[in-house]
Amino acid sequence: MRRRNRNGQEVHKKVSYIRKPFARRSKWSLGLCAAGLLLFAGAIFLAVREQGQSGMYVGALGFSSIVFSVLGLWYSFRAFLEKEKNYILARISVSVSGLLVILWAVMIIIGIRS
Repeated sequence: MRRRNRNGQEVHKKVSYIRKPFARRSKWSLGLCAAGLLLFAGAIFLAVREQGQSGMYVGALGFSSIVFSVLGLWYSFRAFLEKEKNYILARISVSVSGLLVILWAVMIIIGIRS
C-alpha cells in the first residue's frame, strides 16, 4: 500500500503476512471444554427429564463434566505460557470452562444446603 508523506515522497506501509499459529495446548483445552459442556448439557437434560430422580449415570456425567472442565482450564493456562502464539482459543476455553466449574460448584452447594 502506498501513500505520500508531507514532503511528497512515497512511503510504503509495512504489512505483516505472517500469522501467529494457535497455541498447541489451546486446541486441547477447547476440545476438553467442549466435552465438558456437552456432558453438562446431557446431565442437566437427563436430570430435568427424570424430575430429579435420576440415577448414578447422571452423577457420573456431572462428575465427568467437572473433570473435563478443570482439565480444560489447566490446558488453557498452560497454553498462555507458549511464546508468540495466538491465544484466542485459550481465552474462549478459559471463559467457558471457568463458567462451567462455577456453575457446578453453585449446584453442589445448593444441593448440600437443601
